[in-house]
Amino acid sequence: MAFIFMTAHVVPQLAIMLLLVASSVSDTCDGYRGFPGRPGIPGVHGTDGKDGTKGEKGDPGDDAVPVIGPKGDPGIHGFPGRPGQKGDNGLNGLPGPMGPKGEKGDFTGVDDPTQYSVFSNKKSPRSQRAPADTLIVFDIPLISRLEDDLESVGYFNVTIAGMYYISYHISSSQSACLKIQVGEQEKVSFCDSPGMMMVTAGSVVLPLKIGDKVSIQTTAPSSIFSRDTDCTFTGFLLFPMNA
Repeated sequence: MAFIFMTAHVVPQLAIMLLLVASSVSDTCDGYRGFPGRPGIPGVHGTDGKDGTKGEKGDPGDDAVPVIGPKGDPGIHGFPGRPGQKGDNGLNGLPGPMGPKGEKGDFTGVDDPTQYSVFSNKKSPRSQRAPADTLIVFDIPLISRLEDDLESVGYFNVTIAGMYYISYHISSSQSACLKIQVGEQEKVSFCDSPGMMMVTAGSVVLPLKIGDKVSIQTTAPSSIFSRDTDCTFTGFLLFPMNA
């Protein structure tokens, strides 16, 4: 009965300890258990175990019907790509329709060689008895300024397309039957046969294109007299036109 002789100040402490410790009877002894000890330091993790054996192959899944979802919204436009290489030239298209007539231009007083063409030649001073379809040669230029003067054989080469005035003046001793011809095509013809010295003339306005050749030729036997008088072949551009 040792508890009877404990001092008074020890009794409260013992009561507190008895309240904190659960009373239980030991399987081997009849005394009371002491306070629980502090937890020990955790041990080191052990090594990983070996991989297990491969499992059996699973059963195939059920056949599924693919489902197409709704169409998504359009995405935003990307940046423009790099320009491609230049392609080959295409074929020329058909000519377009003629445009409306332009307004009348102002007179500037400045010569423009591309806007006018003129020639005037005379025949050498000699008489000529010419059969039909003979070219009359006007070999002496009266205007020495242009490359489009008559050729030495008597043709006027058109270098500017447009409307032209063409004329001739011929002196004849008996008859003069002449025609104004473009290329191989006769445009107009005239014939005088008074049986005496006379001067005959002919003129026409013609649309001519670049490359046309204009000449004066006979339509029947003619007597051309240019020994004491002059015979001339003249033409000039009235206004240019599209070729």
